[in-house]
Amino acid sequence: MRRMVVRRSPIHGRGVFALTNIPSGELLVEYKGEVTSWRVASQRYQRNSAEDGHTFFFGLDDRHVIDGARGGNSARWLNHCCEPNCEAEQEGRRVFIRALA
Repeated sequence: MRRMVVRRSPIHGRGVFALTNIPSGELLVEYKGEVTSWRVASQRYQRNSAEDGHTFFFGLDDRHVIDGARGGNSARWLNHCCEPNCEAEQEGRRVFIRALA
């Protein structure tokens, strides 16, 4: 059974929405994409205005980022929330999204 879906969001155009109640602590999705340097990611962003200002970068450290626009998945559509219902957990160069209470 699908637990999440990407659909239109009034905030940023697209967002990820839960289709069912998800228990606290449950792993939702891995943030996928190409691991690259911030320099390369910034150059790509400057050249590509097709995303209407969207960035799909998840910073790993001062030098590296996951570029969700390249080989990414639905996790790239997660939006910021002042009252979050999930959180990111980094393990090396991988990032996992886990449900909160």
